Amino acid sequence: MKPRYSVRVVFVVMAILALLAVAGAQGAATADKSISALDNVPRFQQTLAEAGFSTFEGPTAYLDAVKECCTGRIIDTLGNNPWPSSYLVPQQMTPPTYPQPFLPWIWQLREDEAIVMVGQTPPPAAYFSYATFVAFLPGNPEKVSFPVGDGFNSLTIHTNGPDPFNRPIVYIITGHQDTARRVRAAALAAGYPASIINIETIAPAVAPLGIGPQGSLMYMLHRVTIAEDAAAVENYIKNPPYKVFRVTPNPVGAEPVFEANAFAAPVLRVRGTGHTEMDLYPALKRLRQAILDEYDDMPYRDLDTHIFGDNVRRFGEKPYVGMQRGLDVMGATRDANYLATQPPFALREGVDEFAIVYGVDHAATGKATYSSFAVYADTFRMFGLKTVYSPDFGDSARRYLPDDPDADMLYAWKVARDCAEDEPYCLEVTQPEFIDIDGNSYDCTPPVNLNNEEIWMAFRAYLEPATKTGPDDNELLYDQVIYFGPYFNEP
Repeated sequence: MKPRYSVRVVFVVMAILALLAVAGAQGAATADKSISALDNVPRFQQTLAEAGFSTFEGPTAYLDAVKECCTGRIIDTLGNNPWPSSYLVPQQMTPPTYPQPFLPWIWQLREDEAIVMVGQTPPPAAYFSYATFVAFLPGNPEKVSFPVGDGFNSLTIHTNGPDPFNRPIVYIITGHQDTARRVRAAALAAGYPASIINIETIAPAVAPLGIGPQGSLMYMLHRVTIAEDAAAVENYIKNPPYKVFRVTPNPVGAEPVFEANAFAAPVLRVRGTGHTEMDLYPALKRLRQAILDEYDDMPYRDLDTHIFGDNVRRFGEKPYVGMQRGLDVMGATRDANYLATQPPFALREGVDEFAIVYGVDHAATGKATYSSFAVYADTFRMFGLKTVYSPDFGDSARRYLPDDPDADMLYAWKVARDCAEDEPYCLEVTQPEFIDIDGNSYDCTPPVNLNNEEIWMAFRAYLEPATKTGPDDNELLYDQVIYFGPYFNEP
């Protein structure tokens, strides 16, 4: 029997199909690039209404934790730095029929409700994240500020495109499996592709849900760090491309409509790879000795580096451990490793004293996407004064180890009240001037006077690429600080 189609026809058909496939792929790419998440919000709210939900919208705005602390609205800064440190938070998410929270960015969630954020991820940056935190647990008047789980970051966010920046997302926060399924279905019906939908779950075992005394008080933070274009991220923060709304099954009220169907505790990303930085330990000791040799005519003290927190009321690093102990985790996420120094020291004007901060560049070893050290004043309110990020570490260790083969994997910066003119790798810490996002200065009460303040350092290592979460501190060589000066020898 002769073949039904000639070889030529088959080739023509195959060629046409190939062209259609290419055109389809190009069309899909174009469609993905042109998706406007905000344009679809009215349709999304319509599909939610058709599914039996009411929506209550609130704004998204910059949270200036330093200003809020200075003006007395919150007791500490969560270890934050002044603007342009970047936090975006949903605000005013509580309907007038519910008990009103004492701060506009705090909210409670009924057992079958959801918070939905629709919008666009930030411009290119070293790191961004979305995460929900518990501010207060039921029956506990002490602030705890721990994340309900891992949230999503620049390595884990679900969106379209070859990179995660300037991309559309739908972000759903809920503790109810049926609500998650129905809200997701409404998003799909509104035209959002499944690939951009992210669901952050809240397990009642971790954070009890409900409106009133039985429910946790929560907030959501969107962070952006180390922008490629600072002006683009500043515009993003000042003009957030988001719509945020509370989604409630009808009828609206404090009591759940859906039967109980809570999420279990989330599966957390596993920290650590088994590979450590210990091969660089001899080089780190060589660097310490070279620093001491450089300043051998000055009294000094090696400070202790430890997991961030005073182990009494504050505790970073391990959120669920802090929760169990009733300690304030201070908004720490599992995306980072948090270390700090003790005891505090001084950097007084007119006194010959300074600190040398040194360690391993965790980004260079592959244990972090980026790392940093930050100078803080006020041990209770925790005002971040200045930060140096690993992209700026440079070849700073070669000042002390000019011929060492491992110097490129290390860093060493001086921190002082006054740096010499053109002194490389010196961070000058000056009396802080508090300026808000609009460029307006404001006072801090009580004032921060560096001549009277105790100074300490904090270290962060964000996102080990292999695990997409913070590195295991047991696999790191701890960053170190040596104080030089008279402070610890004074009566």
